[in-house]
Parts: sequence; C-alpha cells; structure tokens
Amino acid sequence: MEELKEFFGECWAWLADTNNYYPVVVLIGAAGVAASIIIPLLVATINRNKSKSVSPPPDGEVRLTPKKFLALLEEREREIRKELAQAHDEERAPLENELTEVKLKLSDIEAAYAEAREKIIDLETALPRLGDDISGNRLAEIRTAIETGDFSRADALLAEIEDRTDAAVVRAAEAAFQRGQIAAIQIKWGEAATHFDKAARLNPTYDSLNEAGKFAQRAAQYTIALRHFEKLLDLSRHEHGERSPETATGLSNLAGVLEATGQYAEAEPLYRQALVIKQKALGEEHPDYATGLNNLAFLLEATGQYAEAEPLYRQALVIKQKALGEEHPDYATGLNNLAGVLRATGQYAEAEPLYRQALVIKQKALGEEHPDYATGLNNLAFLLEATGQYAEAEPLYRQALVIKQKALGEEHPDYATGLNNLAGVLEATGQYAEAEPLYRQALAINQKALGEEHPDYATGLNNLAGVLRATGQYAEAEPLYHQELEIVRASLGDDHPNTRRLAGNYVRLLRAQFPDNPVLTELNTVFGEDVF
Repeated sequence: MEELKEFFGECWAWLADTNNYYPVVVLIGAAGVAASIIIPLLVATINRNKSKSVSPPPDGEVRLTPKKFLALLEEREREIRKELAQAHDEERAPLENELTEVKLKLSDIEAAYAEAREKIIDLETALPRLGDDISGNRLAEIRTAIETGDFSRADALLAEIEDRTDAAVVRAAEAAFQRGQIAAIQIKWGEAATHFDKAARLNPTYDSLNEAGKFAQRAAQYTIALRHFEKLLDLSRHEHGERSPETATGLSNLAGVLEATGQYAEAEPLYRQALVIKQKALGEEHPDYATGLNNLAFLLEATGQYAEAEPLYRQALVIKQKALGEEHPDYATGLNNLAGVLRATGQYAEAEPLYRQALVIKQKALGEEHPDYATGLNNLAFLLEATGQYAEAEPLYRQALVIKQKALGEEHPDYATGLNNLAGVLEATGQYAEAEPLYRQALAINQKALGEEHPDYATGLNNLAGVLRATGQYAEAEPLYHQELEIVRASLGDDHPNTRRLAGNYVRLLRAQFPDNPVLTELNTVFGEDVF
C-alpha cells in the first residue's frame, strides 16, 4: 500500500511540474480521444443489454409449466367456492360465472394452457411500451413473474408503475386546470375552455368537469359542454347522492346547455328538479337557491311565461341582496334579470333604473372589459331603443360589441347578438345600408354556432327579413319569414304568442306582395284570418 501511495505521489509531482507542460497536454488529449471511443461503446453495450432484458422470449421459453398452470386454476377454484359460501345474493352471479369459466378450462387443460401461453408471450412483447423511464431491471422482474405464473407479483409491480403514471397524469391535469384559471382571469374564454377540457379528460373530478363544461358553454362549444356536464351529473350522483347540492348544480348546468341550444322542453324539468333539491338541502335564503330561481325564471321568460317568471326574479333578488349585498356581481345579475322581464312586459319606467344600477355594480366589480359588463350595456341600450332614445342607445351597443369581440371572438353567439342589437338601432334610425351586412354576419355566426333550428337563428332570419322588407327586397325577405316561422312553430307551437306574432308579420307581407302564394291560405286556416 505504501509503495502504491509513493507511485501516485511521484505521478502527481511529474504532472504538476511546469517543465512537463507539453507532455501533459499530449497525455490529456490522448485520454480524451480514448474516452470518446470507449464511452459510447460502453453505453451501446448497456443499451443492448437493457433491450435484451425486456425483449419477448423466443417460442418455447415460457417458464409457466402445465403443472403449475393446473395448480393455479385449482387454487382459483377453491378461492371462488370460498367466496361463494360468504357471498350475498347480488354478489353470487359474477362469482358463479367465474367458477363456470374455471371449470371449462380444467375440462380441457391443454387448450387452456396453450391459450394462457400465447397471452403470456403477448404480455411480454408489450412490456417495452411501458416507457423509457421504467428500468430494464424492473421490466425483467415483471417478465420473470409473468413467465413463471407469479401473477400476484407481476400485478404488484405493474401497480407501482401505474401509481407513478397516475400521479404524473394528475399533475398534468392540475397544470392544465391552473392554465385554465389563468386564461379565465384574462377573459380568454376560448383558451380557458381548451385548458379545462384537457384537465377534465386527464382527471375528471367535480371541479375540472364543472369548469370545463362552463367554459365550453361560454365559448359556444355546446356539444363539448353537454358531454362534460353529463359526466359531472353522473359523478355527483355517485359521489354525493341524488339530493345533494352538487347534484343540483349538475342538473342546472345540464339544463343550461339544453336551454342555450333551444331545447326548452328538456331543460325546464331539470331546472325544477334542481330547485327542489336546493330548497331542501340549502334552504330558501341561500344564494344558490336564488340562482336556481333565476335559472327557472329565465327559461320561463324565454318561452313567454312572464307572469310566472317575474315573481321568481323578485324572490331571487331579495335573497341575493340579503346574502351577498348590493355590490356583488350576482346581485347585479338579479337586477338585470328582473329588469328584462319588466321590459318585456312594457314596464319601462321600472326597468331602466334597475339596468343602470346593475351596470354600475358590474363596472366596479368586473371592469369595463368583462363580457358581463358588455351584457349590461346591451340590456340598457335595448331598453333605451325600445323607448325611442336611439342616440343614447347606439354608442352603448358599439361599446358592448367591441368588448365581446375582444373577449369572445367573432364566431361566438354573444357577438352575433351584439351585431343584431347594433343593426337593430341602425335600422330603426333608417341606416339600412349599414344594418343589413351586420344582420347577415350575425345570421352566419348563429347558423354555424347554433344550427338552423335554434330560436336565435330564427330571430336572425326575422331581423334580416325585416330590413329587406323595409328596403323593398320582398322576394328575398319572403323565404326568410317562411323559414323563421317554421322554426318557431316547431319550437313553441302554433298557440304561443310569439308564434302568432311572427305569423302575423309573414301574413301581412304575403297579403301585400304575394297574395297568390298558397302559404297564405294555409296560414289563414291555421291561425285564423281575423288574427291578422
């Protein structure tokens, strides 16, 4: 040992001597060249050995013998019989099916063994697909366990890998969820919908499904929203029970998408069911119960049932005022909702101050770039237009349209609503040339986003037909009125006030411009000549 120390000491002294500078440089360079050759060879050898450790076995090398396979089957038969002796009635059927399968295999052990052997080879062939981050030694251990029929050990080893993979998936889902929240803060609802959708697909929890559904709906991705909310409702019922607030939220969310797509008859019973659950679970002073009242009232208003909608809006507003205070955005929403039904029933003097109060609250709470603030601008402008205050209404419509364009994009139905609103006030003030292209743009957006059976698409047809009629383009207006009326009849029925109003518009056009059109006779028969 002393001699070895003395040898290394002399070597170090020689290397440190400045007189030996050039020989040392040459020696180090030679060592580097050798390393550049040797190290890759070693890595390649290790990789080849790693590959060999997980490669599928050649035919005939499966180490599970027929004798051991028979013993495994017999052991499983004993386990099943033991479980059957302790099983309840509802648990017996699957166990009896398993017992029948074991008996079938035992009756032809050679065929059963051959089938098992093929599956083992398939399993071993698939092992490398577990990923590069799984060590060759661990894969070799799994392979050995499978080959020798130690399936419990193989399952435990694979469970470890699965747990690690699940943890990685959960982390990825959480990252996507957080990205969704960041996008939502920035009012980038399309981006938020994409991130929340990924989070819900990777790890479908209550929160991820709820947010994914909400933002898909806000981004007008109704099919995706429907899928998320259906999963949310199933999860809520399974984890929280049929009468839980979570299940009520699931019902309301699902109803909201159905309502947004014009499926009012399907949405209404879900809203009513959710309201009953919230009443029993939370009580009639809870803000979520108020939200349930608002949801149902909004649907009733959309279908012309104003007398039933108004008291629900008023009840919800009182609850939110007490629970949240008069500066909360949800209280502002309640004011907007009540004002809406008052406006629809001609109570303009009571509606206007509610709209203005709601707008001030949303401006302070949300800022002037939020889509909900744009909705408040639209609501107030719509009332001003209805009362002939066009000069004040038009700039509010334009401001709201800019906000929605920035926040939602030009393919969103809410942007189409903004276009329709602005076009309406332009038409009312005789600016037909500017109004018509806006109506056409809005109609194209709703056709793509909502489809040709949606009430909002029917409204767009009516709007465009109106400006065409006003400018004497009767031949183009007539089929639009006809298409609109068919959509509304299918949605609301012939006895609904909105249906009869639209039918009246169409009949008046036909009488004035197309008295020989056979549709006129049909409409007179269905609705009665005296109505028009």
